[in-house]
Amino acid sequence: MHIDKKVLSVVKKSFSKFDFSRLEEKCTNEAQTRMYLIEPLLEILGYSRIDERDMLTEINAGWGQKNDKADLGLIVKSKEPEIIIECKKYGKKLTDKEASQLNNYFINTKGSKIGILTNGAEWRFYTINELEKDSKLYQIPFLVIDFTEIDDAKIEQFAQFHKNVTDIKAITEEAQDFFFLQGFSDALTEELLNPSDDFVKAIFARMAGKRMNDNLKDKLRKLINSNSIQLALPKLIEEESKSGNLVITTGEELKIYHSVKTIIINSIKKVDSSRISYRDQKNSFNILVDDNQRKLIAKITANRDKHFIEIGGNGNKIPIDDLECIVALNKQIIEITKGYLSE
Repeated sequence: MHIDKKVLSVVKKSFSKFDFSRLEEKCTNEAQTRMYLIEPLLEILGYSRIDERDMLTEINAGWGQKNDKADLGLIVKSKEPEIIIECKKYGKKLTDKEASQLNNYFINTKGSKIGILTNGAEWRFYTINELEKDSKLYQIPFLVIDFTEIDDAKIEQFAQFHKNVTDIKAITEEAQDFFFLQGFSDALTEELLNPSDDFVKAIFARMAGKRMNDNLKDKLRKLINSNSIQLALPKLIEEESKSGNLVITTGEELKIYHSVKTIIINSIKKVDSSRISYRDQKNSFNILVDDNQRKLIAKITANRDKHFIEIGGNGNKIPIDDLECIVALNKQIIEITKGYLSE
């Protein structure tokens, strides 16, 4: 999403002045975390903690006999909070339990479209699942920003939520597209396993067929199988190569992947190895948990004949001279993988 350059410049300048030191000493409970970390970061986004037209605290989010209160609510353009925030103590691990708590508050807060779960350092952004009748949040966040290590990319992601430029509709639509596209592989597999009449007709039309009948339809449906897909694949690769859209998984990338996976399997007891996979994209080779781009263990990129690895895609590119470089990152790899596996 495009970010206003002036707003981004202001946000970056504010981050450069923000004191992240002594956080563990200052943020020993949830209230202190809100006071010294969460609310100041929200002020960087243009929300005044003393102006009720910007930020509300202890918002009624209960029903019936309950008296539940959501920690914070941000007012963007409406008169009611459009963003609900559940705050936790600095350093507290964020789990599905805390996400469920946020979801319960979200359901009972009229007009909210985005939910944020944060311990001050890690910010998880959730959006409304419009397919659900009771306005629930999606179970997984559409964006996670971890300020344990700060870089320009994370600040830019954070800046899109600045009060002066936040477009709730555009953000939720982009998030909806993200979740919708997650189902592409399953949908394609199902279509190839059980071809619909429309799919068969589309194939028929490309074959310049003149007349479709049930007998021909059945014959075409039987031709749509793993053998025909394998036969078509070289032609597809050739055409993609011509257009520049071809993604080829190299032997070096697979070697790095298997090294990372071996470290995980040997270090984490009873881990299901099938949960560790990869996606090869045009600009990077990503090692993932549960084939989920939001559970990125490592991002592999290449520059000419040199490969680099970023743990969690944190922007810190470490050159890979040999496999010993991967082994040296053992602690970081295990730590981030354990976090994803426990979610």
